[in-house]
Amino acid sequence: MAETMNLQVRYRRYRPSVPVARAQARALSRQWRLPDSVADSLEWVVTELVTNAVIHGRATRGSRVAVTYHLDGGRLRVDVRDAASGMPSAGSPTPEDGDESEGGRGLQVVAALADDWGVTPRVIGKSVWAELAVSPKGSKEGMA
Repeated sequence: MAETMNLQVRYRRYRPSVPVARAQARALSRQWRLPDSVADSLEWVVTELVTNAVIHGRATRGSRVAVTYHLDGGRLRVDVRDAASGMPSAGSPTPEDGDESEGGRGLQVVAALADDWGVTPRVIGKSVWAELAVSPKGSKEGMA
């Protein structure tokens, strides 16, 4: 039976935290021996969710973004919590945004990479989470 693993990391709510969170996700993937395909997806999911929390979250000065990782059996759940109000959605960019728009696609990326995702309102703020299916390294499903 697979071991359950957990980790929570807190970041300052400012732009330089995004590459740090991305690197932490990659390092955790190696430490937990996740298949490369899961590690790649996790890295992008964390990047998009932390970017959204940092850039779009309207929270008080000095607030933090908490990233929680939970691996249980064949599921990896990543939860990004911030103190900002407002519920994000993975709506399509508007025609005014154009094809060259740099923003507005983060949750679409998450939806495409994750097996499931959602938003959970909290007393203060919200959590945006994503789940990825994990198959053991070397198994047929884990090889690309």
